[in-house]
Amino acid sequence: MRRTPATADRIGEELRLIRKNVPGVRGSITATSDGLLVAHDVHDLEPTQIAALVAAMHAVAVRATLSTQCGQFREVITRGSEGYLAVYAAGSAAIVAVLGATDMNVAMLNFQARTMIERVAEHSANFARRPAEAAPAAPAAPAAPAAPAASPDPADGGGQLPSRRPPR
Repeated sequence: MRRTPATADRIGEELRLIRKNVPGVRGSITATSDGLLVAHDVHDLEPTQIAALVAAMHAVAVRATLSTQCGQFREVITRGSEGYLAVYAAGSAAIVAVLGATDMNVAMLNFQARTMIERVAEHSANFARRPAEAAPAAPAAPAAPAAPAASPDPADGGGQLPSRRPPR
């Protein structure tokens, strides 16, 4: 995963623009899909904790969206007694979370966030994990003869696991 300071600076600028353009936005963060903080514009909360929490929220929302055949996840918005938390997918590698006050106009946020999310997705396209570069593969070791099946020994928890039942 490659993240450069210049990329984080560009994403940070996008986050500052959303605060400037949408009244009621308290702050925002961008994180990788596995919860690593990329950039933030929050001043009164711990951004690394928010990154981890929104990554978990994103994972659950992705699973729920797929399981209910609603297509690819785009966004989830939660409303609490003190404000809003909106979590957006920014491509396949990044998440953007926006914190808003109770008087924030969610429709305006969604309208303004579309273009910001697209730009963050472009900036974060290189965050995707890539396979290791051309490391030569070690030659395969000759196959060892199969060990005889161990008999179950209740004293050491040994033995083989029961086989899976075939589907009916």
